[in-house]
Amino acid sequence: MSLKESSATALVRFTGLGIICFNEERRRGEIAAIRDGRHTLSVKIQRPMFQDGAGGDLVIYQDVAVYRDLPREGVTVEIKALGGPAVEGFEVYRRGDFDRLTSDDVNDFRWIVNMEALHGGGAPLRPTGRSQHPVTKIHVGNGLFYTHRLATNLFFEKVEACAGGPARGRRELFGHVGETVGVKLEGAEVGLTISFDGGAETHTLRRVEGLPFRVEIKNMDYGEDAVYSDMADYYGYLASPTGERFDLAPVLEDDGEERAGGGSVNQLQFCHPVSTELPSIDGM
Repeated sequence: MSLKESSATALVRFTGLGIICFNEERRRGEIAAIRDGRHTLSVKIQRPMFQDGAGGDLVIYQDVAVYRDLPREGVTVEIKALGGPAVEGFEVYRRGDFDRLTSDDVNDFRWIVNMEALHGGGAPLRPTGRSQHPVTKIHVGNGLFYTHRLATNLFFEKVEACAGGPARGRRELFGHVGETVGVKLEGAEVGLTISFDGGAETHTLRRVEGLPFRVEIKNMDYGEDAVYSDMADYYGYLASPTGERFDLAPVLEDDGEERAGGGSVNQLQFCHPVSTELPSIDGM
């Protein structure tokens, strides 16, 4: 791994249906987890512990708190590094030139699909103003954002979605897609507050040198008929000035052979977040 996680106080990991942006004014990263009724939101907080093993001490993780099946509405999550944080506001891990087909740094944030880049890097996308579902707002301050997990077993094509019908337009090679966003928070402690059902619960994660806490946030569709691409969901919240839409069609690499197909991909329960250049998620 090219990015050192062990120096963190806590590691936040987000997987699933969500739109990420970076709020320059409030100096934080923001995630809008889309609560469409199919995707289930959970938050798990874990602490590192030593356990005796045959070869010496083993590091295991013990649950501090687990929040499952959170309500669709009225949920917010606030996470921030405190006490001399290594990062003020936010930073995004990008190293040198990036090419989705040839780059070898698996932690580069640019593996996460950027909606503006998908549309050629022209005019920023805009909120549709017709949010179909509520969103859970997740705010993370004083952290370094990167790709925690890259889906190296899946390769994608970019497919133009034609207006007025199900027919598909132009296709072109796209590459691998980041599956999990990571945030490294480093400070004397990390504070986490989760609010739902009219109340709030707060956790203070105090630094253990070399043994970071883990906060796993998932907004996943675990159904057997889960779709392989979430792009249609994202276009419910983000629109191109030209009206263009694109889908990402997977090519599954299997025993040295590549084959396109939805069924086998669905079994992997693949669900990818995207990023946008919008200044905030508040308009979603």
